[in-house]
Amino acid sequence: MLEYVNPQWFWALLLLIPVILYEIFVRPNKQVHLSHSRLDLLKQAAGYSNFLRFIPLILRVLAILFLVIALARPRLAHKQQHITGKGIDIMLAIDVSGSMKALDFKPVNRLEAAKKVARDFIDKRVNDRIGCVIFAENAFTQCPLTIDYNILMNIMDHIQINEEANGTSIGLGLATAVARLKDSPAKTKIIILITDGRNNSGEIDPSTAADLAVAYGIKVYPIGVGSRGLVDFPVQTAWGMQTKQVQIDIDMDALDAIAEATGTRHARLATNTDELEEIIQTIDKMEKTEIKIKNYFTYDELFPRYLLLALIFLALELGFRLFILKY
Repeated sequence: MLEYVNPQWFWALLLLIPVILYEIFVRPNKQVHLSHSRLDLLKQAAGYSNFLRFIPLILRVLAILFLVIALARPRLAHKQQHITGKGIDIMLAIDVSGSMKALDFKPVNRLEAAKKVARDFIDKRVNDRIGCVIFAENAFTQCPLTIDYNILMNIMDHIQINEEANGTSIGLGLATAVARLKDSPAKTKIIILITDGRNNSGEIDPSTAADLAVAYGIKVYPIGVGSRGLVDFPVQTAWGMQTKQVQIDIDMDALDAIAEATGTRHARLATNTDELEEIIQTIDKMEKTEIKIKNYFTYDELFPRYLLLALIFLALELGFRLFILKY
């Protein structure tokens, strides 16, 4: 951002008006009487000199212009921020089992809707470390805790449904997220657990995983995604991809138990994209990072280069008058 420390100096540009008027109207009217036998040559030389006499004027105007700009002290201001305060450590635990292909979050399936609101959530955070775990019949850490949100967003974009999974291990997914947070020095540690099913796989049940979260002071926000009753589900047939109505049960009782044990009172149920966005926004407001932002500026001073230009044009004017016009 360009700024001027002493902008009042621009009023001095009014000095250019008398300089220009003098060079145009006063100096040429000074009468000089000469006797010469070749008047035709004098007339030709006069036309040439009329052009030359404007060059010193142009040089002087430029010199004054750059001198005034230098006196106004232009500089480039670079705004920077110093952020202090401890952030929150957050793990996103996202169900990628086959049931997340259900199409009740039209125009996308449940997983794509969950990814979208998760990206929106990440985009609003400042100074927090965020990571991601995915789970189906097994659980995997997709991204450890990081403040590089660009990398995290890129990883989120590539999360896909596990077509080969034969179950959903909510307990294992939650326990994996807890393992990523347990050694964190952050004052606040939370897990956002997004699933559409019930625990039917894995070595760790949801209640045991919830006890682990409590032991390490981690709050869990469970979110059930999916409509109650029959929902559209894509099925590959001999005639291509078709949809059929299926029943997918969400174990909200188990999710409520996790929330109650870890201090978030109750689980949330989202039956469409708008409800899911509203839930994530509520969590975002409840778990705000307390930070202090201090703005400061660094400056690049530009006046020396304008002062140098002014001196160069003054020297050119003087040289032109002495060696070209010779007066």
